[in-house]
Amino acid sequence: MIPIINNFAAILAVLALIFGIVGLVRTRRGRSHYRGLAISAIIISVVATGGVFASQAFYVSTIDAVSEGVDEAGAELDSNLDKMDGSATEEILKNDLTVDIGSFEAKTDDVGLVETSLPVKITNKADEAYTYDVSVEAVDASGDRIEEDWASTNSLKPGQSQSFELFVLASEENLKELKSAKFQVFEVSQY
Repeated sequence: MIPIINNFAAILAVLALIFGIVGLVRTRRGRSHYRGLAISAIIISVVATGGVFASQAFYVSTIDAVSEGVDEAGAELDSNLDKMDGSATEEILKNDLTVDIGSFEAKTDDVGLVETSLPVKITNKADEAYTYDVSVEAVDASGDRIEEDWASTNSLKPGQSQSFELFVLASEENLKELKSAKFQVFEVSQY
């Protein structure tokens, strides 16, 4: 609303300048005795025009600042969304999280059931607390996925670690492949 009034004020300032100049010319020719009024109109129109330009500059700088703030917020939101959906796994592992994967173990108990486990330790190296979902995959020598498991932390504080046992419900048909598999982080989400 104010910029519209400002534009209207600019039109009035130009009209005042024109009428002030016309009035000043008329007083020099002796047709009018309102020389002071004509000079006042010119001065007021110049001041009003300066005010219009100053307020327009203020509006433009304010709009630019808001636009930059929105752009920065949008970029931060995009970055956060990438971290939430797993698209920024490499960045998270490089800057914010350490995932230490131990050795896969398979033991047969007294009843003949095979107990499996893969120790995984997750450490938050970010400057603030985050919740993480970490997907670990077992791949064979050709790089094909055998199985996948995941660990989830809740508000892991900076420097804090949490340990997990993954692949405890490994399928019997994949047991032989899991013993020789390579275990690696597949995806990380950060909230």
